[in-house]
Amino acid sequence: MTQPFYGDIISYDIHTYWNNNNQQDRQFAFDLREKVLKEFSKEIESGDIRVYKFHDKPIGPHPLNMWELDFRTPAMFVKLVPYFQLNHGKLSVLIHPRTGQGDLKDHTDHALWLGHKLRLDTSFLSNE
Repeated sequence: MTQPFYGDIISYDIHTYWNNNNQQDRQFAFDLREKVLKEFSKEIESGDIRVYKFHDKPIGPHPLNMWELDFRTPAMFVKLVPYFQLNHGKLSVLIHPRTGQGDLKDHTDHALWLGHKLRLDTSFLSNE
């Protein structure tokens, strides 16, 4: 059995943002996603990490284009957060828990940011 997260955290999401008007940033974001797919292929195949599609337009509370991954174990936190710290370049990265206390708190009060912090459209996020 794996060690649970502190505070009954269920899982974590990592959102990597880029401005679609900047082709270099878009390519960097795409290449970073490809590196994650390759470097963490075993963890993705086993279901320890789930990587989602590349969004070429803002969706939900996210003010810029992004791609997302999520994971459910502290062991993956220990690998992924340092990976993103060292590899995000100039891109903004949101790292937030899923606590069950509501999306608003998870995306704001409990959030970690790498690079520039972005203002999310919190009208999409519930308090529950």
